[in-house]
Amino acid sequence: MNKKEAEELSVLLMQVSGKLDQSVRFVMDKDTKENFESYRSKVGKVMGEIFLEMLQPLWERYPELKPKEMDGIYEVNPQIHEPHFYKPDENA
Repeated sequence: MNKKEAEELSVLLMQVSGKLDQSVRFVMDKDTKENFESYRSKVGKVMGEIFLEMLQPLWERYPELKPKEMDGIYEVNPQIHEPHFYKPDENA
């Protein structure tokens, strides 16, 4: 894998994590507190695995791809998360 391909994979995995994060908000707004807490816990495990087993090793191999938000130098374009799966209704 070259650097450009690693960047594409890093962005893709960050998009997956972003969608999972949005799904937690969706469940929080649409389901019971108990189901939300269970779901949030399960998503947290999945997101942890993505970070520990996929993103972190990729960023170790290509440190220039580690995002600034993770103490790296890579500037993540916020539009990688568009369109959002779910945005809570601010008026609800």
